[in-house]
Amino acid sequence: MRGLAITALALAVTGCGGDIDRARTSVASHLKDPDSAKFRNERQVSDVAVCGEVNGKNTFGAYSGFAQFLAMKRPGGFDVIIDPNMTDRFAGSVCGYAKAETDAKTEVKAPQPVLEIPGVRWSVQLASVSSEEKAEAISRDLVSSGWRPYTTRSDGKSRVFVGPFSTRAEANAQMDDLARKKAFNGFVLRYQEPAASGK
Repeated sequence: MRGLAITALALAVTGCGGDIDRARTSVASHLKDPDSAKFRNERQVSDVAVCGEVNGKNTFGAYSGFAQFLAMKRPGGFDVIIDPNMTDRFAGSVCGYAKAETDAKTEVKAPQPVLEIPGVRWSVQLASVSSEEKAEAISRDLVSSGWRPYTTRSDGKSRVFVGPFSTRAEANAQMDDLARKKAFNGFVLRYQEPAASGK
């Protein structure tokens, strides 16, 4: 009897791990670079659903940040929802990320009045990479799409920016546009004149 209980327990544990492993494979296949996938907080929330967070590299080889995912079992695999902004109500209800958190994120996305500082110009930092070649590739792609990029290099890192912009509101709008069109998770900061070695 004891042997049967141990076997049943081993099968139960193996079964859960198997679903999570298969869900990881399905989720990774939805990323730009499946081999770069990093997972955390995975859990099986029902017989047919696996939830967790995934991070993967974008087209330029930079990690784009952890995003919630839901993998629903179907015959022959999983249907996958990757929800980086936590706005998918179905995934949120199955995976249990708080409605209040989702509502708060939605409210943050609403246009907010921006306090401008006279005479200050702004930039959007899009990437920080160790490879100068990768930074140049990102810059070339941005130029071909109509943006004005520049790069700086310090502490062994090349940083890619767009700008400068005369107002923070304009920089915020460009940051949002780049997130939509190029999947960059940039941030706005005060413009500093690039050093002579920058581009």
